[in-house]
Formats: sequence, C-alpha cells, structure tokens
Amino acid sequence: MKKKSRYIIIIFIIGFSYIQAHISIWGFNIPKNELSDVIITTKENSYMITDSNLVLELTKEVSKMKKLNKIVANNYPLSKDNSTKFIKILVQTKNKGTYGGSFWNNDNSIVFDSNGYYWSTSKNLFDLMDKSLQHAKKLY
Repeated sequence: MKKKSRYIIIIFIIGFSYIQAHISIWGFNIPKNELSDVIITTKENSYMITDSNLVLELTKEVSKMKKLNKIVANNYPLSKDNSTKFIKILVQTKNKGTYGGSFWNNDNSIVFDSNGYYWSTSKNLFDLMDKSLQHAKKLY
C-alpha cells in the first residue's frame, strides 16, 4: 500500500509541475518559459508587448476564454463590419510559434475566433489590453 501511495504522490507532483509550467490558450498548451511577446492590433496600429510580466498577465487572461461554438461557413464572419477597437491578438513564443485570432461583433457582445472556434471575451481582457498598450512598442 505504501508503494502505491508513493507512486500516486509522484504522479500528482509531476502533473502539478506540468500544469504550473504550461498555459492553455485556444486549445494549445504552451510552456510559460517559451512565451516571448504579444502583438495587439487595433484599427489604427499594431503594438508589441515584450514586458514578460505583461505578456504572462495577458496570456493568463486569454487562457480564461471559453470555447463557444465551432466556426462553420454559415457563421463566419459574424459581422462584416468589425467595429471593435481591437482587431487581433497574437501570442508569440521564443521558438517562433504564433497563436491568435481576431475579434468580431456578435450582436451585443464581442467574440474571438481562433483554432476553428469562437471564444468568449471579457471586459478584463480588454482593460488589460488597453493597459498593455501604454507599455508597448508601436509596429506600424
């Protein structure tokens, strides 16, 4: 019995360590130490956030998005007029991986498309993106 308990504890510790070292966004598991920067595109410009604390904070907020529904031909795009302030957000990794998508109007709310699905958004995410732009490098 003691040996079995040890194995369970070891498996738990390994699993917990993996979860702590990775973040799941839009169906992708990304090692936190691989996060490089975040690019936010607005109607006017694109901005790169490289501050590691802001990158992690933005990625954590993005990880809270919930999958809403699969994107199919009759529901994409939701609105031909993308009248949101934010157009896109991209999370980039040190090994040159890029994960992201676009924001779309959906009646009275804004959804995000990535990895073949629409995802929920939150006021916290938009507030954090606004805050992050103050510490960002303008790309164009």
